[in-house]
Parts: sequence; C-alpha cells; structure tokens
Amino acid sequence: MRGIKNLLIGLIGIIFIGVSLKLLLVDNSDEYVKMIGATLFGLFLIYPIFKKDTTTDVEKFIENQNIEVVIWWKRLVGFIIDYTVIILLNSVIAMLILPLITSLLNINNSGDIGFVFWVLFLIIFIFYYMIQEYFFKTTIGKLAFKLKIVSAKTNISLGSEKTKNPTLFQIFVRTIVRLLFFIDIFFFLFKRPIGLHDIISKTIVIKK
Repeated sequence: MRGIKNLLIGLIGIIFIGVSLKLLLVDNSDEYVKMIGATLFGLFLIYPIFKKDTTTDVEKFIENQNIEVVIWWKRLVGFIIDYTVIILLNSVIAMLILPLITSLLNINNSGDIGFVFWVLFLIIFIFYYMIQEYFFKTTIGKLAFKLKIVSAKTNISLGSEKTKNPTLFQIFVRTIVRLLFFIDIFFFLFKRPIGLHDIISKTIVIKK
C-alpha cells in the first residue's frame, strides 16, 4: 500500500511539473515564479519514489526473477536512435502534409503552425512506439542491442515460451509516460536504471 500511495503522490507531482513544462514550452509564458514553484513542488512530491526504501513492483519482479537489468547506456543509445528516426519521420511527413493542413485550416500565424507541427510530432511519436513495441516487442533503437519488452505483471520464465508479452494497454501507458522525458530520465539515475515508463506500465526491457 505504501508503494501505491507514493506512486499516486508522485503522479500528482508529475502533473505539476508537466503543467510547468506546458507553460514554458507550449504557452511561452513568462510567469517564471509560478513555473519554478510548481516544478519544485512537483519534485518534492515525486521524491518518495526515489527513496531507497521504496521498492516498486517492477523492482520486486526483477529481484524475484533474478533478471539482469539492461545497462543504462544501451537504453540511452537506443533512445537516441529511436528519437532520431522519429525526428526524421516528423520532418518528412510535416514537409509533405503541413502545407495542406495549414491551407485547409486557413492557418497563417507562425504560433499556430508551430502548434500543428508539435501535434503532428506527438502523433508520430505515439504511433512509432506503440506499433513497434506492441507488434514486435522492440523498436529500431532496441534492435541495435537485441533488446525486447516483456510484462512484469506476472511471473515469467525468461527465455522460454512462457514469456509474457505486454498488453496493448501497457504499451499505451509506456508511450504516454515516455512523453514526460525530462522527468522520466531522472529515474535512470536512481537505484536501478529503470524508467518511469517501465515502473508505471509494469514492463521491463530485457535481452532477447
């Protein structure tokens, strides 16, 4: 129960930080005092998740199954590869359809065009991860190190036919939480190198 409580409080903290990032990056707000205050309060709320005496379900699963956690730099390089592919896809698709969208919606303001660009980026980001991780249990970046995603909800026998594949909902949760990049990245710096998107979706990346 304590772990669930800390996770819920942490999610509230993430919301505060997310609002601050929206004000800064999307709304271009100059209310810096409000943004800094919300960010600090959010960090205070998510602190319990970082405490060493707090063990998440995913960490318990790793310990029970004696899983060797994938070294952090492999996941980082995999992320950089995936992110590069997403940026290239977004650039090509935006170049092809952004003029059409702006014409149909009669958008001329640079701020509105930028907003449409970011919406397009988010759509591509979500579909990129969801399609690959659900159907192939991996991504282009993870393939470089022969990594795959499995569910940590049930006991599984790694390397056998009993390996549990993540559900569509788990993949969806992984993808959405991954959008909180600046928060997610901090989880790799504490305890085991496991991302927030792994913890909340109850999935883990392992070697094939």
